[in-house]
Order: sequence, then C-alpha cells, then structure tokens
Amino acid sequence: MRDLGVVTHGTVLIIEDDPVQSKVLQSMTTKLGFDVCTAASLNEARERLGTLAIDTVLLDLRLGNEAGLDVLRSMRGKAAPRSLILTSGCDERTRTAAVRLAHAYGVHVAGSLGKPVTLGQLSDLLCTMPACAWKPTPREVPRVTRADVAAALEGGHIRPHFQPKVCLASGGITGVEALARWRSPLFGNVPPDVFIPVIEAEGLSRKFTHFMLRESLRACAAWRHFFPDVSVAVNVSPALVDQELMTQVIALLHETHVPAESLILEITETSALGCSIQINDVLTRLRIFGVQLSIDDFGTGHSSLASLFRLPFNELKLDRLFTANADRDQDAERILRAVVAMANEMGLRCVAEGVETEAVRHRLARMGCSLGQGWLWSPAVAEEELINVLNAAGTRPRDPHELKKI
Repeated sequence: MRDLGVVTHGTVLIIEDDPVQSKVLQSMTTKLGFDVCTAASLNEARERLGTLAIDTVLLDLRLGNEAGLDVLRSMRGKAAPRSLILTSGCDERTRTAAVRLAHAYGVHVAGSLGKPVTLGQLSDLLCTMPACAWKPTPREVPRVTRADVAAALEGGHIRPHFQPKVCLASGGITGVEALARWRSPLFGNVPPDVFIPVIEAEGLSRKFTHFMLRESLRACAAWRHFFPDVSVAVNVSPALVDQELMTQVIALLHETHVPAESLILEITETSALGCSIQINDVLTRLRIFGVQLSIDDFGTGHSSLASLFRLPFNELKLDRLFTANADRDQDAERILRAVVAMANEMGLRCVAEGVETEAVRHRLARMGCSLGQGWLWSPAVAEEELINVLNAAGTRPRDPHELKKI
C-alpha cells in the first residue's frame, strides 16, 4: 500500500446518496491528498461532470431509487474522467458485471469495492493510478465500399498475415492463423473490423475466403520445406460450408502439395452450425480427408455444446473474452478451467486466444491448455517476417543451413 503521507493531486467526484457514507468517503479521500466534490443524485453527478475537471469518479451503484450505472453515459468524451471506482453492497459477481458494462461503455475502471470501504482499499486504487491513466482514444475510421474491397483483393493490397500458435509447454510454434490485413495506398492501414463487415454485407465472402485459402496454402507450401510441422489455420463462415467449399479446399491442397493435416479450418459458431445436415456432411467428409477442424470463439456463439456433440472438431479455441480476463475475473477463470478440462476429456486440442501476459500464460498451462495465441509472443506478421518469428521461437527447421535461401 502507498505511504499515506505522500500528497497526491487530482479531483475525485464522490457519487453517494447516503450522507454518512459520503462524509466517510470524503474524509478518506481528502486524507489521501485529493480534492473532493460530491453528488447525491444522477442530476447532480451529471452537472459536476459537465462543469468540473474530474480525474476519478467514486460511484455508488445504488443511489436510492436511481441506478448509479446511468451515469456511465456521461463519462465519455474528451473531458471524461480518467477512471472510475465502483462501490456497492452488492455481491461480487454483480459488481464484476457492472465493471464489464462500464468497459463496454468505454469507461476505464480502476476497481470495485464492497462496502464498507476501508482507507487502505481506497488508497490502493486511488494512489497507484498513473497520471496517464487509460483514456479511450477516438479512431478515424475510413469509409470503404464494395468496389474498394474488390479492387484491394484484385490488386493484392489485402494479404494474409500469420499469428503464431505456441505450445504452452515447450514454447515452440506448432502452427499459425491466417488473418487478413489491408494496407491501402489510398486509406492507409484499414482495420479488419472495417473491411470484413463490407465483405460480408456485399456478397464477397466466398471470393474472399477462396483468396485467403489459396494464399495461405501457397505460403504454407513455402515454409513447409523448412518447417514441416507448422500448420496454417484459415477462418471459414458456416454459411460457406457446402460442396463448393469442399471442392475448393481439396483442389487447393492438391495444387499446393500441402498435406491435408497441415490445414485447419476455423469455423465460427452460429445457430445453424450444430443442426445443419449439410454442414455436418461437408465437415465430416473434410475431416475424413484429413483436414483439421477448429471451433472458433468457443463460448460466445449460439450452440457450443451441440456443435461439439454433432461435428467432428479436433480443436477448440477459447475466446479472448475469457482469456484476457482470466487473471482478474474469477468467473472468467472458472469458465476457462471448466472448458479446458472438457476439451481434454474429449481429446480436443485446446487453443487460448488473446494471451497477452506471462501470468495468463502460466495460468492456462497449469489448467492443461495445449496452445496459446496472442501478443505475448507475436502479432500477425507478413509472410516474409514469419521465418524470423519461427526461428526466434526455437521452432526446429528441417535444415537450418538452408534458411538463408528463403
């Protein structure tokens, strides 16, 4: 805990309708060296936020007949407070849900405290907050059309980049996921969350998926000469899982001379995934052919267990929603532990997405998770950079002396 004799700077807005609790919080916050202002209702809180420079908001979730959460909409924008601390007599799971909601609104939450709040707890949250605490930064999003995307595909401006999938036990790279990246001469770097919706809405999904499969398998064929055990995973929408997709996949595997087991199709969950006879038929045939199947974003779709029950998946990808919060959210950790145990019981390879810290990596390894993927090891990199990433990770090439020829 921080030395309470150190004077800090900043203004804290205490939003609390109970006058006794308000005075107690005022006394503690002032003792910690902060300027204090108060509000006992939502209207007062909105007025303070609109007229004063507030650094931190200390918010009671229950304000008489009003919901403290309603103030979150007033905590956005350029002049928004740097951070929020929630206080409540609610149970821990309810407070955690409130934290998640605040994050969804783009509000940084330093922490949540059950009542009664102690001086030590408040000091740990207020006095360890950096001066440059997180603020949502507005992003200028380019507006692209169907013609822009189609031209980018034809002109080679959209390319697959590859993010490694790392063995949590050994640290070696066993495969990569192909992720589309667009570097436009006109728009600059266009984020996937901008151009992928255009692809889906404008009927370009099949063309785009065929492009990603072709280019990813071509790249895999090149690195397989030196790293034969490194597979490639390509995302496929369930809406495209039909006879045409199967024909394309088999033809591309023959064309590139990539073994079927080196290709993983990552299928995102939808309501139709677990109950469509056509999808079941095609995926079963592909699995018999040797192609690996991964159920993507597990736990956030419509019919996770039904999909696992009916379809021949051999890999399960844990969604980053749970992975990223595993070290600070007990519910996220419990879900991860249960899903990893289920995957191991079913003989499924388990991949955790969104791994960004060593703490999360070690936690997943202790749970028995097989692989991790995330910025802890590498972002998605261009094909020409991948060899360096594979070497740095200690992935064993077939002939190290030949790497200079790539």
